[in-house]
Amino acid sequence: MGLAKLALWVALPISASVFIMKVDYPGKWTLDDQRADILGKFDNYYEGASEWESGNQPAKDEANNKDAAERYFTLITDFFEYGWGDAFHMSPLKNGYSFKASMAYWENNFALHMGLKPDMKVADLGMGIGGPLRRIAEFSGANITGLTNCHYHVKRANLVTSRLESDWLKERCHYVVGDYNSLPLDSFPDNYFDAAYFLESLSHSEDRVPPLSEARRVVKPGGIVAGWQWMLRPSFNYSDPYHMELKRGMEYGGGLRNLNKPAERHVEYQKAGLEVLESWDMGMQAIERGWNGWWTSLTTGHDIPSMLTSSHFGRRLTMWTVWVLETIGVAEKGTLRTAEMLEHCGYSAAVAGEMHIFTPTWVTISRVPEK
Repeated sequence: MGLAKLALWVALPISASVFIMKVDYPGKWTLDDQRADILGKFDNYYEGASEWESGNQPAKDEANNKDAAERYFTLITDFFEYGWGDAFHMSPLKNGYSFKASMAYWENNFALHMGLKPDMKVADLGMGIGGPLRRIAEFSGANITGLTNCHYHVKRANLVTSRLESDWLKERCHYVVGDYNSLPLDSFPDNYFDAAYFLESLSHSEDRVPPLSEARRVVKPGGIVAGWQWMLRPSFNYSDPYHMELKRGMEYGGGLRNLNKPAERHVEYQKAGLEVLESWDMGMQAIERGWNGWWTSLTTGHDIPSMLTSSHFGRRLTMWTVWVLETIGVAEKGTLRTAEMLEHCGYSAAVAGEMHIFTPTWVTISRVPEK
């Protein structure tokens, strides 16, 4: 056997061992139920809308998608950490900036538009595992209380925060399990916060009025309630079957409900008693400034890490990887099926973005009226 072949046979098992031990690959962590069972329950919430080219929209959910969203994030968090890091959202991308640096730039831009300042009390409603929360706290100096209805998220957020080197930052980051349709009173009393925001979390509710009303309740009069939101752009056509199929794919694969347009979303803000001050597509604003479209991360990839994870090629590579890991018993059964479910959203969002009929970067800044 030649030296090259010998080196390859030695390197392969070593590389595989390092990957299994050191990389947080999808399906590695133990969940609160069998992954296949969680996926079955999640699919039931989207019955009739989980198949390609069906065009069917999810039926009305009396729980305002609360239970479906909790099962969704328990199911997909390790995939998102693998493909996106600690920020479960999309943003415009800049040549010369990494994928993560691009996202951090727009997170800070969002904080500036909200007017966040040191020592303000701020609520992050739908925090994920707290990546944006920690960066916004570091950038603004605000004390931020994050809320998620997913216990697994808080577990991951606490673990990541425990590894931070800065005690100053640790003291400004707080995590609570709860439902943003009915915020826990002990952590979210009336008129307590200076501001609140929803960072790509608001569209996980079918009716946005309840969570927006809760944000209005906990924010002081004159305070800001902001949303960085998944939104159908004004050019989306509800009568076009292909547009509706892309909407279906995004909602099923993204754990979303009832995506709508800015004018319709503004009505929800107003019904919650909020005054809409500004509303714009941050993604298109970035393109005017010379940035690349947010969908680049889903199509070609923006940098080497995103090419290997979130791009079209990267998602195929992930599917192959988890198929291997599931086949040999390293990844939990149902991991591949989860990747296939997520592809509904990845493909549909990328196509809808390139068609300019959808954006995950629509920003709305609203205010709680002065008494």
